[in-house]
Amino acid sequence: MTEFNIDKTYMLDSNEGSSQRAANNLIVLHETTNVGAKNNAIYFKNNVNTAQTYVQFVVGDGGKIYQVGEEGYVAWGAGSYANANSPVQIELARTYDKTTFEKDYATFVNLARAKGKQFGIPVNLDTSNQRGIKTHYWISQNIWGSHVDPVQSYLEPVWGISQEQLAHDIATGIGESVVEPAPRTPIRDVITIKHGPVTGIAGWTSKGTIIPGSNSKFVNASNWKTVGIKKINGLAMYKIATDEYVPKKYTDQAEIVTINAIAGVNTVNSKGNKLDHILKDLTQWKTDDVIYSIACRDYFKVATDEYVDAFYTIGGGNN
Repeated sequence: MTEFNIDKTYMLDSNEGSSQRAANNLIVLHETTNVGAKNNAIYFKNNVNTAQTYVQFVVGDGGKIYQVGEEGYVAWGAGSYANANSPVQIELARTYDKTTFEKDYATFVNLARAKGKQFGIPVNLDTSNQRGIKTHYWISQNIWGSHVDPVQSYLEPVWGISQEQLAHDIATGIGESVVEPAPRTPIRDVITIKHGPVTGIAGWTSKGTIIPGSNSKFVNASNWKTVGIKKINGLAMYKIATDEYVPKKYTDQAEIVTINAIAGVNTVNSKGNKLDHILKDLTQWKTDDVIYSIACRDYFKVATDEYVDAFYTIGGGNN
């Protein structure tokens, strides 16, 4: 099981909170509505008897975990039935800093997965199965309450993390992928030069040689129609003319891929086996900009052992 560095400074004393053992059926996911994990942990600790609310773990502050309640026992976070069936409930603290959020979100997801496995609870999100990892919203819709956290209240409106994305990450682990909204009206076969020096970037031939003087036209903010992607000198490059290529890392698609498939496209694993995960048209995914050859086709890595066909990305040739 994954090891986590857990801060127990604000953990309840043995005479605080519930002493009732919980049934191993649910892991419940929340969000705090407040910024900062440490302050939320302190609040639970200091107000457990008056507010009658607390959970086992609070995640935030750049991927930190604060333990409040004893895992395996009832916490007071989601109503009597859910509490009695949840050995672990987890709060995600808010932040409006992207770097902090990415660390928080990865820890939040991976902690939920680890605790699900530890207590023998299915690692899937909000399915019709009465056992599994559940959002507080699912609890409200199926058991009791009126809460809508954490997706509808925070993850989606603030960071663009949809219910589908959270479900995928819970099922597979957080990897490197984070869905971000793509431009509303993209030109599917056009890339824009970006991140290059003021003197422009060099164009390359398919044999890996620089085209003299090409930097004068490949300047930042210039747009180029593409007809495909090729790996040259170890780099992913877009073909923009007969035997003329520009490195992906110097375009608006650097370190991401934008899906270019109206019906979406399934990802595959490193063996070329199709996965159930479908990447929706025009969603964007983080990648390392390396082309991987799988079953004689070119792919980009979007998560741990998960790849998308380069042809079905902006600039990949599916025009």
